[in-house]
Amino acid sequence: MTAVVIPMHPPSGGTVQLHRILGVLPENTWAWSIFDLWAVGVAPRGMTMPAFEDLVQTSATGYRMTWRELTDAASRLDQVHDCLIVAADSPHLLSRPLSGRPGLLVVIEALDSGRWEVEISERLDGADAMRERLASLVRGPGASGRESGCG
Repeated sequence: MTAVVIPMHPPSGGTVQLHRILGVLPENTWAWSIFDLWAVGVAPRGMTMPAFEDLVQTSATGYRMTWRELTDAASRLDQVHDCLIVAADSPHLLSRPLSGRPGLLVVIEALDSGRWEVEISERLDGADAMRERLASLVRGPGASGRESGCG
């Protein structure tokens, strides 16, 4: 997989939010799971954010979600400090440890409130176009706004 590195605070100003990253990807039926999260915003299912973060951290399979659930959750986050979110062909591929696991389609990491690293599998149709759209988040207009939310 090839990674695209995106500063969270690009020279063009603003903040690149998770929902903007997800907005580059096509609507899909992939299996998604959050394996790490430290964020500010509204957690799913009425949980407090600390309780949700703990749930994500302690589960061997992360917090599994559909595309719709993930994009909805992302739209409710004000800031992501750290995260690890992955997509795979099948939910059975989503368990710790993840490194070297075949079948991963997308890996999204937020690192130290400083940058995003997004890996997209070469197996996906349009992978190069998705990478180009990700790179354009740094230089394009609207990098900080919620007006182009996903899902």
